[in-house]
Amino acid sequence: MSEITITLRQADQALVHAVADGRRPENGWAEDFPTEGDLAGLQMSRFDPNEHEPWSSSYLILVDDVISGTIGFKGAPNEHGEAEIGYGVVRSRQGCGVASAALSLLLDLLEGRSLEIVAETAHWNVASQTVLEKSGFLRAGERRSREDGDLIVWRRHVD
Repeated sequence: MSEITITLRQADQALVHAVADGRRPENGWAEDFPTEGDLAGLQMSRFDPNEHEPWSSSYLILVDDVISGTIGFKGAPNEHGEAEIGYGVVRSRQGCGVASAALSLLLDLLEGRSLEIVAETAHWNVASQTVLEKSGFLRAGERRSREDGDLIVWRRHVD
């Protein structure tokens, strides 16, 4: 099996509007992109002019230069220095380490900021739980969401 290359690219307004409108370029997107989760994540894009802040926009996950998912922050860090992340990889690219590699790249953007990173997974989403565990997140509790049911809360400090 050949090695794949995972990169992140900041989502721009034109792409987010194209995704939201259902317009697809002829190439450059995985066949099963975008998912509902990708649409939700891209809708959180803020297009902040302060683009050196990693939470100012959503990021596209590229697998060998093909858009295959999204990852990003659900907002700027709160007054306690906590920032929540979310991510998703299309089914056709799952099981290959894509989410773990993308998460590692996202966390690298936080170097030197001393933040507490929070993530949530559904109880049934063992694959995502494994990604977080491999990335140094610890299970920190549980909560119930009206939309998503029972969730596991994960935390990791990044210096």
